[in-house]
Amino acid sequence: MFVHDIFSSGNADYRDRSPPPARLSTTNNTFDTHRERRKKMMSWFAMAALVSSMAAWTAAYNLPFHSVSSRHQYHGAGGDVVSYAHPRLSNRKSWRCRARPSLRSKGDAPETVVSSSTHDDDACVADDSIVTGVTLKMAFDSSPLWGVADLSESKSERFTSPESLDMVHRLRRESSAVLVGRGTVERDDCSLTVRRVRLGDGQNQPVRVVLDPSLSLIGGDYTILKDGLPTIIYHLNTPGKKEKSNATTMSDNITLIALDGDADGGFSLSPSDIVKDLAARGLQHVMVEGGPATARAFLEESVVDRAILVRAPFDFEIPVPAEIDKALLRKAGLKMIGTTDMGGDSVEYWTRNGMPWVTTEFHRWP
Repeated sequence: MFVHDIFSSGNADYRDRSPPPARLSTTNNTFDTHRERRKKMMSWFAMAALVSSMAAWTAAYNLPFHSVSSRHQYHGAGGDVVSYAHPRLSNRKSWRCRARPSLRSKGDAPETVVSSSTHDDDACVADDSIVTGVTLKMAFDSSPLWGVADLSESKSERFTSPESLDMVHRLRRESSAVLVGRGTVERDDCSLTVRRVRLGDGQNQPVRVVLDPSLSLIGGDYTILKDGLPTIIYHLNTPGKKEKSNATTMSDNITLIALDGDADGGFSLSPSDIVKDLAARGLQHVMVEGGPATARAFLEESVVDRAILVRAPFDFEIPVPAEIDKALLRKAGLKMIGTTDMGGDSVEYWTRNGMPWVTTEFHRWP
């Protein structure tokens, strides 16, 4: 209902009233003029108050003046999207997300729990400390299977909130290397670059690291092989691999590193050896971003120092189980120190027993 409708409906009896008493008959024209002026002034005051209250509400909730993109966008590894989220969205709690049940059981209460998280993108994170070691980041649905993808979908879709996606790009910015397995590159054609947040002055993109034991990616049309940014590909030191790499024209940004198989003589790369080799190359903080097989390998070798796990507020129709759970995390020597809400997602923070978080308030990093 418009403002003039409000006033006209409330004064219908006054408008239809019979002429005023005779004692006012000599000034009827003047009376009507004043009455119309008063009605117009009241309408204008009401309209001004409405506009003022709407402006105050918009400012209080820090709302942008355009619609927010749907969650269902192509995301790639860890949520790569083509569109750039409005920067103001990262500093407010999402007001569009529905309530969700707690993901914690009675025996899993963390030491610290916060209800919401805000982050200043311009702030210097990590309390001026140098972050080292391995940080695992994974995203799941809320089902007991810890689903990482939905087989009912025809293509990989981003399923976490824009705020969680901003957090992923902040973590990339805080990392010297971002590591994924071969399957993630094949499935998502990811770039693993920092795009949703600003890099520091003079700061370079993190080095991309791909585990490709058989060098099956070589010769493929993947972004990570042709965008000119530094990339390291680890593969097994087996006959035929060197000949395959030599037969393929490689960009100057691609470095191939051959490693022996695991200690049991198998055909998989050792996460411990990879972390040691990266550290020797000056890459002290490694972000492991997927997929689930790569994450499990790092957890099983107990080389993960901290983990950030994002749980979206819904279940996949046909979930692809990650085969990761809290029992595996504890076996890897990790302990949950708290959770926070991030745009409707529940984010869990895990750290190696006895190791402090990067910041005093864990939800402030990254």
